[in-house]
Amino acid sequence: MKEIIKKHSKYIIFVSILLIICNLLSTLHPYVMKQILDIDFSSDNIKEIIMKFIIIYTVIHIILVLFKNLRNIIINKAICKMLKDIRIKVFNKVLNFKMITFNKYNSSELYTRLTDDIDSLFDLFFGLLYMVINNILYIVFMIIMMFIANKELALIGTITIFIISLIAITSAKVLGNLDNKILKKRDEENRQYSELYNKSKLTYLFKLQKQNLENINDLLYSELKIRKKYIFVHTFPFWIITVIQAIGIYAIMYYALNINISISLGSIYLVLFYTKECRKPLEAIFNKLEEVQTCFNSYKRIKIILSENNDEKIDKGSYIKDLNGDIEFKNVYMRYENEVVLRDLSFVIKKGTKVTIAGRTGAGKTTITNVLMKLYDIESGQILIDNYDISQISTKCLRDNISYISQTPYIFADTVRNNITLGDTEITDDKINSLIYEMGVENLFKKLPNGLDSKIKISKLSYGELQVIAFIRAILHKANIYIFDEPTSNIDLQTENMIQNIIDKISEKSTVIIIAHRKSTIESSDQIIYIDNGQARKVNSIVVE
Repeated sequence: MKEIIKKHSKYIIFVSILLIICNLLSTLHPYVMKQILDIDFSSDNIKEIIMKFIIIYTVIHIILVLFKNLRNIIINKAICKMLKDIRIKVFNKVLNFKMITFNKYNSSELYTRLTDDIDSLFDLFFGLLYMVINNILYIVFMIIMMFIANKELALIGTITIFIISLIAITSAKVLGNLDNKILKKRDEENRQYSELYNKSKLTYLFKLQKQNLENINDLLYSELKIRKKYIFVHTFPFWIITVIQAIGIYAIMYYALNINISISLGSIYLVLFYTKECRKPLEAIFNKLEEVQTCFNSYKRIKIILSENNDEKIDKGSYIKDLNGDIEFKNVYMRYENEVVLRDLSFVIKKGTKVTIAGRTGAGKTTITNVLMKLYDIESGQILIDNYDISQISTKCLRDNISYISQTPYIFADTVRNNITLGDTEITDDKINSLIYEMGVENLFKKLPNGLDSKIKISKLSYGELQVIAFIRAILHKANIYIFDEPTSNIDLQTENMIQNIIDKISEKSTVIIIAHRKSTIESSDQIIYIDNGQARKVNSIVVE
């Protein structure tokens, strides 16, 4: 954030100068009126004097309007540029997270940080520059003008303004704490809503509507109690401020009319005007401080994201052009937080073989592929590919040589072509169509309304058909190692046979690792590695559980 502010420091300095000029001009209006009230109306050239002050008043007003417009243009331009830089910075930061960092946040939290919280920064910057600082400067200049007019009356007015300011700041601080509690409740509600939405089928099947409704009601009721306190703290200070301002005005009038009657009418008018006028900027600051507190909470949450220091550096390490696929795990230990998942894991996979990794649910099968692709770091041991320790190989190199297809195909709401090429211009339509016919899945693409230009979202493809697209994408990106994480677990027998044929063709030229439970997949493998309690044992055949 500091470098972004530094980058736009020229704008900030220019805006600060404009704020000073605008507030100085704003406070000159009443001062001109003071001078008019103090004129000796018995003077011979009274008309010329009044006309002079009218011209001065008009010129000040015109200059003020011009500078205010310039100020608003510069402020909006600067803030928009700063927010663009912040949005890019935060988005890039999230894209560079290591996989383990994503475990600290749920999806709704990250969405909020990237959208609502960054939008709140506009209110933060605009509130600070245009409202808070602007009005503070206005009050400072008003106090200076009061002391120029009359020190005794200015002292009374300044004390009044100080007391009102103290009340406003204290209230704003309390409101900020309450607002922070409301935001935490809102995050909790968002997590609950997200979970309910994602598990709506489970809610209906197990008749959990009533229980879920009670949980949501408890959350909303606890938020409501905090909001009631918020409303009370928000409204109560205005009554006190009104009374204190009235007392201050009475004290000024009493002093001028009873204690020091030599004070000029213009000076009395000026101090009374500023003492009364100070309420407007103070109320503006008071109201804006509430929003600023809310925005600061957004800023703090964004800062937490930016302060994550566990970024993935994909270019760090050596780049090996071709990793052929000899894989060896040597005494690998890996844990998620405090839970050990892989324990002294060792096995060897020869290049050009089709290997099935099997085992009970939670045994660590998917974790093996995660650490092989450096999505997670191992605690100790070595993972070697072609005798290169992958800790010394760049992540980019590793993933250029590995294609991964998950149990759930990763498909974007885009055209079929863009889902296959992923922006790679070397993958042409001819290459895609050639592979489609080679794999024997041309019937799938013939039924698409616009061929490769068909939008995945509206084409209503089945789960198995989406998996076929994921396979085509993986093959066209020409990896030497393929990892399939239970690729046939959720598809029908016909699609499974088609995908098994595709895997067999791939395994003729590349190393293939399959995480599977199905007997057909296991029996067709060259090697079976059974994972039990984070350890491996090589077997020739296993009983499918």
